[in-house]
Amino acid sequence: MELTLKVKRQDGYQSYQVDVEPTATVFDALVQAREECDGSLAFRGNCFTGFCGDCVMRANGRLTLMCMLRVERVMKDNEITIDPAPYAKVVQDTLLDTHTFLWDKYKSMHPWIQSDGASRMAQAPTTGNGAGAFTEEAMADVRRLMRCTMCGLCDYGCSVIDVDLNFLGPAALMKSYRFIADPRDTATKERLAEAGDIRGMWDCVHCWEASEHCPYGIDPTHRIMEMRDMAAREGVKSGPQNPQAARHYDSFEDSVRHSGWLDERKLAVDTEGLLGSLRFAGTALKMLRRGKLTLKPHEKRPGADQIAEIIDKVEQDAKAHKLPRPRY
Repeated sequence: MELTLKVKRQDGYQSYQVDVEPTATVFDALVQAREECDGSLAFRGNCFTGFCGDCVMRANGRLTLMCMLRVERVMKDNEITIDPAPYAKVVQDTLLDTHTFLWDKYKSMHPWIQSDGASRMAQAPTTGNGAGAFTEEAMADVRRLMRCTMCGLCDYGCSVIDVDLNFLGPAALMKSYRFIADPRDTATKERLAEAGDIRGMWDCVHCWEASEHCPYGIDPTHRIMEMRDMAAREGVKSGPQNPQAARHYDSFEDSVRHSGWLDERKLAVDTEGLLGSLRFAGTALKMLRRGKLTLKPHEKRPGADQIAEIIDKVEQDAKAHKLPRPRY
């Protein structure tokens, strides 16, 4: 089958004619174009099987691993246009410099087991060398997380990275969760504080695009939500450079405890501080004019006292049983 590849290069698009089977992958076609037409064509890819995660590009606008995409599924009029993935700096053609975009963030999460010698599964039976014996059930989720190839598709699809390239991104945050979930790692609170710092997990808008883009079903967005829940339970409300997250959490709890529902005006002021909230004064005035905001006192809702009793009872039970502080 005759196929035309239009590949984005430094000086525009260049077309290559290749003869491939309909079941061939786009990566197969690119390799053939480089070997038979133009040896200077630059792109990244190694395994041909979706294992290395290197061949992320856009084929007729579809962002995915080229070695997992058959030409018959994406071609239009026997033509495929190849563009580099977005956001990362282009080195040549579709070859990207992913260090700043992906790998530097990954390394900042300290992606190795940190242990003080006391396993979180100390109650487990020991092996001959005295180490804790980990069950398959305990490691099942970790094994699933280890399937990540750092292809970066979750980051390329992230709606926060679309407006802030410095956001840690789901790939790095998911790697942090991989070690938090590992029962051999004992740096849980340190990792949660690290992930909860500025441009960390609290900046995720849970749009679920990361999970939609993951080719292995690892579900990065869900992992980020689990990290947030765990941080609340462990009392690690934010990172050292991100006090707004902790203030937001405390204000939310205080509002519900005292009135039975959320006072959004108080939440904004408590989170940003009085001076910090002044930068939203223009937005507040617009909301007042349109009836979206009121200056009336925040009233208690019916049953507010019972809601406060429930919160107090949960916290008392957690304290009595030495459990992590509950989340709401």
